[in-house]
Amino acid sequence: MIVQTPAIVISSLKYGDKSIILKLFTREEGLKAFIIKNAFSSKNRQSSFFLPLSFVEVIYDSKNKKQLNYLKEARPLIHYKSIHSNPYKKAIALFLSEILNTLLSEEEKDLFLYDFLENSFLGFDEKQTGFADFHLWFMLNLTRFLGFYPNRSYAEKGYFDLENGIFTNEISSVSIIEKSDLELFEKLLEFDFNQSENNLFNREQRNVLLKIIIRYYKLHIAGFRQPKSLEVLTQVFE
Repeated sequence: MIVQTPAIVISSLKYGDKSIILKLFTREEGLKAFIIKNAFSSKNRQSSFFLPLSFVEVIYDSKNKKQLNYLKEARPLIHYKSIHSNPYKKAIALFLSEILNTLLSEEEKDLFLYDFLENSFLGFDEKQTGFADFHLWFMLNLTRFLGFYPNRSYAEKGYFDLENGIFTNEISSVSIIEKSDLELFEKLLEFDFNQSENNLFNREQRNVLLKIIIRYYKLHIAGFRQPKSLEVLTQVFE
């Protein structure tokens, strides 16, 4: 069956001298891997479509059960205004694409996740100011789809137990945050990126929160590693 579907570019990797291996999160079939041969020839301009987090429309044969599928056709679907031209946003996009590349696996479609990604990235693109906290907000809210969003039903808030994802008044594990770190984490939980016009955190607070979130991910996702692009992201915002 021929599938025509919107998709979000998760990763684009040069393969050999002429080809590209793509991971796309499609709306119709979830994560799919593709290979484009002769991607850098003068007749093939598709390579420019596949920047991190870009929106494309693709056509392919879903009967192909191979690990790498062949694209019959691809074209840009939504043109970003600023994500790929603003150096700060570009660094965030690269970081988040690496996060998603680690987390997403080939599986059936997830329309709720696709809509979350689409709405989040379009909102990020629209923001001209006050966007420096986006990756924190995004990673925290992504845990809703990964199954470990913080349980906020507990009234006790002396600590937050990262291992069990709950607030508590007891040191229930070796992975807890408290005091100033806990205050920052609670602020992030209350933060609505789409409704805010200004950054909520300064550079130092942002770095603290990012370390907390990465630690949280490591506790809940087997094999999760610190993204290589983290250093780039940190340097850009210094």
